[in-house]
Amino acid sequence: MRRNLKRTTYRVDSVKTLNGVEFICDTRATDLLSTRDTFKYLEKPIVWISGKPQHERDYSLLENYLTHKIKAIVIYGGPSDDMENKLAQFVESFDSKTTLKEAVTAAHSVAKKGDVIVYSPSCAVKDDYLNYVDRGKDFLRIIETLN
Repeated sequence: MRRNLKRTTYRVDSVKTLNGVEFICDTRATDLLSTRDTFKYLEKPIVWISGKPQHERDYSLLENYLTHKIKAIVIYGGPSDDMENKLAQFVESFDSKTTLKEAVTAAHSVAKKGDVIVYSPSCAVKDDYLNYVDRGKDFLRIIETLN
C-alpha cells in the first residue's frame, strides 16, 4: 500500500482507521518538501489538513499530487487567500477553519471510505502549540473524539 518512507512517531504515522478512513499524523512535516514526500508515499485519495503559512509559498512542488491524489484540503489558523487562490482549483473541496479541531471535523466530514486524512501542517509551528509533538498529541486527542 505504501512506498518506501521511514515511518516514525509524528512522521507518516498511521494512528487510527475509522469507518474505512485512515488518519495519518505527519506533524514533523514542517515544510512543503516534507509534505510532498508524504503525498508521494501514500496511494489512497488524500484529504489534507494543513496549517496556515505565515508567508506566500510556491505550491508547484505539489501540483502533480494536487491533480492526482489530493481530493480535499482543509487549513486551520484562519482564512488563507493565498492557498485558496492557488490550490482550490485542483481539488474537489477547499475549506478554512480557525482551529485544528474544526479542521479535523471538516476533513472527516468530506472523507469517504478508502480515503486517508493526512495532518501534515507543512509549516513551522506558529499556532498555539509548543512544537510538532504538542500539535501531534492534540491531533490524536481530537480524532479519539470522532465517531
